Amino acid sequence: MVTLKFEAKSFKKMDEPINKGGEKAKYVCYARANTIPFELNDWMKTNPREQKMTTNVAKNIKDSLKENENFHELNRGIVLSVDKVTYDNKSGIVEIQLDDPDVHGNIDGGHTLRAIFELNQQQIIEEERYVFLEIFTGIDSPVELASARNTSVQVDLKSIEELQKSFDVLKDVMKDLKFAYRIAYKMNEHCNDDDINPIDVREIIALISMFSQAIYPFKNTDGTLSDQQPIQCYTGKEATLKRFVKIEKTDREQMLNDMKDIIPDIFKIWEYIETNFAELSQKTGKRYTSRKYSKYNEKEIVSKSAFEEKEMHYIVPKGMIYPIVGAFRALVKINPQTNQYEWAKNIDLMLKKISSKLVGIVLDEKSDNPDVIGKNINLWSNLFKEVYIEGYLI
Repeated sequence: MVTLKFEAKSFKKMDEPINKGGEKAKYVCYARANTIPFELNDWMKTNPREQKMTTNVAKNIKDSLKENENFHELNRGIVLSVDKVTYDNKSGIVEIQLDDPDVHGNIDGGHTLRAIFELNQQQIIEEERYVFLEIFTGIDSPVELASARNTSVQVDLKSIEELQKSFDVLKDVMKDLKFAYRIAYKMNEHCNDDDINPIDVREIIALISMFSQAIYPFKNTDGTLSDQQPIQCYTGKEATLKRFVKIEKTDREQMLNDMKDIIPDIFKIWEYIETNFAELSQKTGKRYTSRKYSKYNEKEIVSKSAFEEKEMHYIVPKGMIYPIVGAFRALVKINPQTNQYEWAKNIDLMLKKISSKLVGIVLDEKSDNPDVIGKNINLWSNLFKEVYIEGYLI
């Protein structure tokens, strides 16, 4: 339990009109901005997105806070969820208690709150500068309120799912991978960390989904190969996320636990293809670096690989990598005793054996547009069949 205090005027309580006699209530007031405690910075988990303070919106909030005495009228304000609230009419002190970081804390107005933190640290907020506060008690979960309140910039699905703890098992499965700390599970996460290049969790889910036999089984119930290819994992990250979270939570978590042994290898496959693309193309008699979209520069580093951030002298558009990586799902098998995912063949040996051929097939495509290549269902199908033949029939 944490108790925080600040000064306020016009403090009022609004009882819950439907649930009379319950703990739910809403309190409103004008809080003196320079008394807002910095300790609230530790209670931001309930906000569905991180606050990017380098945007024009954030800069305008700070400018208004410094210069406009009517800031409390012009700014939308701050929304908090707390355990308890008290107000001393004589001293004008509001006291709030916060107990559960999953329920209590800032829900909306995060940019305003962080602007106040920054300017208070610089000690440049005028004494008579106020901000409108809404304080809720008795909330069981911040999800619905956060979703409804964060409408000026639409809160995306992954941020809401993060509040609902939909990614907890995914985080556990990914925790030992060297890039796990870069995964952004909600809007603007890591945006203020200059040394972190964020990876959208939707990208992670897209790659894992391609190999899931619950989402994209590569065999029909009669044992024949399915014509379905996971192209949507490339073309529609949001649609893929929706498909992922639509699965019953317990089934989704079981799926991830069943896949945990092959998940690190999925990203190994991506890294191998991306970082060796030019060399693999040369083995087929082709020169990838001569293509304009490779942006090849022998003397300079022009990109870093997606997950391990290895320095590269060329780039490989995702539209050319996704179909190749997706083809390796042909090697997935499920242990009938444990239900755990395994590889039908040693994945390292298969990568070395067949990757150059797959790269050659991609480079044989007539289109010079990598995005068009990534959407070509025939290409996805041909690559998949090459891996399947190599894995099972040769």
